[in-house]
Amino acid sequence: MACILCMPLGTFAQRVTHTYNNVSLSKALLQLNNEQKEYVVNFLYNELEDFRVTATIKNKRLPDAIQQMIGFYPVRMTVKPDDREIYVECTHKADRHLKGTIIDEQGLPLAYANIAILNPADSTLLGVGVSNESGYFAIPYEQDKVLARISYVGYKTVYITCTQPKVGTIRLHPDNYTLKGVTVKGHRLLYTSTDKGLLVSILGTPLEQFGSASDMLTHLPLMMSNGEIAGHGKPEIYINNKKVRDLQELDRLRADEILSAEIVTNPGAEYGAEVTSVIRLKTVRKAGEGWSGNFSAAYRQGKKHYGNVNAALNYRLRNGMDFFARGYLTDQNSQIDATANDQLQASSIWDYQKNAAWLFKTKYYFADLGWNWEINDRHSVGLTYTAFNYIGDGTTIREMDEQTWQDGILVDGGHSKTNTLTRPHMTHSVNAYYVGNIGKWNLDFSADFYDAKSLLEMVGGTENATSVSSQTKKKDQLLAEKLIVTAPVPKGELTFGEEVSTVDRTHDFMQSGFSSDSHVQQQTTIWSLFANYSVQLGSFSFNAGLRWQNEYNRYDVDGQRNDEMSPDYSVLIPRFSASYRTEKWNHKLSYHCSRNNPPYNLLSSSVNYRSKYEYDTGNPFLKPQKAHSISWSSSWKWFYAEAFYQYFKNTIRSFQTAYDDVNHPGVVIMDYRNTPKEEYYGVTLNFTPKFGLWQLNYSTDLYFCNEDLYPLGITHKWNGLITNFTLDNTFTFPHSWLLNIKGNFAPYYESGTTQTKATGFINLRLSKQFLKDRSLSVAILANDILHTQYTKRTAYGGINIRTQYCEYKDSRRIGIDLSWRFNATKSRYKGSHAGQSERNRL
Repeated sequence: MACILCMPLGTFAQRVTHTYNNVSLSKALLQLNNEQKEYVVNFLYNELEDFRVTATIKNKRLPDAIQQMIGFYPVRMTVKPDDREIYVECTHKADRHLKGTIIDEQGLPLAYANIAILNPADSTLLGVGVSNESGYFAIPYEQDKVLARISYVGYKTVYITCTQPKVGTIRLHPDNYTLKGVTVKGHRLLYTSTDKGLLVSILGTPLEQFGSASDMLTHLPLMMSNGEIAGHGKPEIYINNKKVRDLQELDRLRADEILSAEIVTNPGAEYGAEVTSVIRLKTVRKAGEGWSGNFSAAYRQGKKHYGNVNAALNYRLRNGMDFFARGYLTDQNSQIDATANDQLQASSIWDYQKNAAWLFKTKYYFADLGWNWEINDRHSVGLTYTAFNYIGDGTTIREMDEQTWQDGILVDGGHSKTNTLTRPHMTHSVNAYYVGNIGKWNLDFSADFYDAKSLLEMVGGTENATSVSSQTKKKDQLLAEKLIVTAPVPKGELTFGEEVSTVDRTHDFMQSGFSSDSHVQQQTTIWSLFANYSVQLGSFSFNAGLRWQNEYNRYDVDGQRNDEMSPDYSVLIPRFSASYRTEKWNHKLSYHCSRNNPPYNLLSSSVNYRSKYEYDTGNPFLKPQKAHSISWSSSWKWFYAEAFYQYFKNTIRSFQTAYDDVNHPGVVIMDYRNTPKEEYYGVTLNFTPKFGLWQLNYSTDLYFCNEDLYPLGITHKWNGLITNFTLDNTFTFPHSWLLNIKGNFAPYYESGTTQTKATGFINLRLSKQFLKDRSLSVAILANDILHTQYTKRTAYGGINIRTQYCEYKDSRRIGIDLSWRFNATKSRYKGSHAGQSERNRL
């Protein structure tokens, strides 16, 4: 006993006794770290400074004392007993916290009141917190404008719209009601309906485990296998406020870095006239300074192989500045196999039987350097430079065995080959942006410069025949800027702005005698003004927008302006939607108008060689396509249904006819024409229930197509039901294992001038996340495992010509994905891109 009493006091675990009254958690931790030697307390001072502590700690071990101080804050403590270290960090990384104090009717602090942060647009839950013993709360949040809901048993619930982090003192008033015992069972819904479309949760759902954002997007509700939103066409994609310029950006972004994906099925007037749907990805904002980065690699093997590696590095200063560099390297190889049986009725009846294969070989790199600065919560600026180039020549090889009959007599046959080389040439682009608040007004400005040159060289011909060749030189330049202003107005919000883009494009085509040379210069200037007004009246919300777009074109052929090919346009693009929300249902009626200019390559007048009996060309007389769409959608929990009607004028489609029946008999040329009228009408259904480990995502599309092709000389017309079924099954197992089985089936259908046979696929993906922070992800996958994703079609796509073909695009592939990230700093780059529609046309 005497020996024990004489032992040094340090042999026993030190105890903590303290009283804190509204002291910052950072200051309290620093004090505890300095007062004892048993543990080392590690934390970021700025990260925890907003969390205030009011507590009385009596004779507790240090870990227990810290846990009491943390209370209900979103803060995690990790104790490492081997080296006696304690780590304290905020679990929700954000640069700002909603802070305030809750008191009762007598002015006394209310402890353990519930605070929920909601999205003002649709009441989506963004964050939660609980007040401490002094009534103080601090909750991380990201959105500029939020709705705070403060509730406490026995008091009336209070709603406050917050545009600043500090909300001050909130007084609650008593409310008398009777409590009844209830049992609540449920799970987190995959998406919620909004006035604009669907808001899909990514973080905390199985979707976060799909590796890259590109893979994750294919598993979103309403997403079809061709990359379109059901009933709403190809979406324009944004990452935060930055418009995606090329799809490789989605390969570089990890799915677990995305907080949510908003599917906008009714874009407002602030989007381009050609935009019919939008996907807005919002990333998880993470605080911190210093170095961070990520690395990923992918490999696919089918008949040919595909591989890529991606690396990104970011350095963040304490003052909010980011310096970043990214690199992306790809070795892309693919093959298309096809058979065809075609017939042309001209002065003779020509029949063609073909067995063809296309081989695509491309190596390229993508790199960018950038800087951005979040000056504070209200102002952010940035600049990025992007470079793209091929490594060696990009190669497209087409080989074909063909037999040609004229009036039933075999007149030609043999093997032909064309080889097209894309020579390396650097492409440059620069984007600058400013996003900020001036008073209650929000400004979003972007400016872009894009410069690209290309050189294509083609050599082709048949065996034992003189070869043909051509050379195509192109040069594209784009300058654009865009300004969006958002201002609060009585009972609503007004968004207005302008967008200007100018394009200068030259296209020089020279060939060896099978057609004619062409030298074309195109200049296009587009400027637009737009305004969008939204208002909420009780359970109803309304949104109306108008875009005024003006286009000036100049088309020069061999240095001379062609007035007929240089039309000017001035058009109005209206958009409208009305929503009605009940406790369980959300209904929306919308009208959407869109307008698409032809891609620049389809306006070419050069005649290109494909084979001895096949040429193709563009059409400089193409008109813009205009579409009107009316839809009604209803949603309830995990059920979504939409009925739609779409009217298209001047749809652009390929068209085949005889090239020159006298001088080039039997040669078929493909060009592009405007269809006078097309109509689509149908329904889309989506179900996303969750049963334990099983997340189901089932989609059905049923629609009809009505085309008017008589003015083009095509008499065939079918109007059958077109259907598409997708069953996407995701199973989430313990220890971060995930299994996905996705199947798609499109039955036989007849529509317009085509008959298409049934097709479909089954894809499998198995993934596992490793390391304590799940920063390492490995996935193996197998696509089209039954080898059924064929396209088999009979089409009457021109005057007196019928095409029957079967095509397979090397879809059956196995592969592996690897990704790893380190540290927590996430890019704050907020720039969008001006003139994106013109970039897409180029």
